[in-house]
Amino acid sequence: MANSDLLGLERQEKIAQALEQRGTLTVAQISAMFEVSEATVRRDLTALAARDVIRRVHGGAMVHHAVATSEAPIMHRQKQNAEVKQRIGRAAAQLIRSGETVLLIGGSTGLAVARELAHHASLTIVTDSLLVANELMRQGIHRVIMLGGMIDANEFAVRGTLSRLILAELQVDKVIVGTKAISAERGLSAESAEEAELFRSYLKAGHSVIVVTDSSKFRQSALARIAPVESIDILVTDSHLPEDVAEKLREAGVIIQIAE
Repeated sequence: MANSDLLGLERQEKIAQALEQRGTLTVAQISAMFEVSEATVRRDLTALAARDVIRRVHGGAMVHHAVATSEAPIMHRQKQNAEVKQRIGRAAAQLIRSGETVLLIGGSTGLAVARELAHHASLTIVTDSLLVANELMRQGIHRVIMLGGMIDANEFAVRGTLSRLILAELQVDKVIVGTKAISAERGLSAESAEEAELFRSYLKAGHSVIVVTDSSKFRQSALARIAPVESIDILVTDSHLPEDVAEKLREAGVIIQIAE
């Protein structure tokens, strides 16, 4: 094997590792990272996509996961795609009006939303997340209502029947929730039937449903179906949403907001 071929394979392996860590990267970002031309990057991405290591998207690439697997604990996940999640959190927060009642479900992107609410006034926020509640109490300007139930140590959030019973008695203006997996065909999905049932309780609690997720979650499907994409009013995501997926979501009546 020629030395240039070996260098190319080494670079491709490092590109794949970078995508695994960050979720998505643009051609320009990869070009700057490895100090090679954008044409070279495109060839590397084509080679990686042919080996089913990554998936090409417009202007870059994303880590390829066909089926969603068990997520890492939230303390680890909040460090992944942190800049993207911050932008999504800021864009979602701009959809909230002062004085509204919001069900803000935890997770790394939900926590990013909570961090952007310091400049809002007089919100009432219902949450399942100890981390979200802690952030909002630190801000000291909102009324915070915690759902009840068993604490999930990986998520720092409450789960179970008690949460569903409380949710059945609530009606909020907006529900803001992340997702583990979403596809235009199967909609939202979760790891277990129990998780899916709780998620459906979230969706029923609000007049408007806003899903916040980075583009790495698209075209994924987990075991238990939650709801079709028609249950989503607004989707807030990053610019790497595949265009064919965006078209199907718009056909289903979903408003798409790209976090810049």
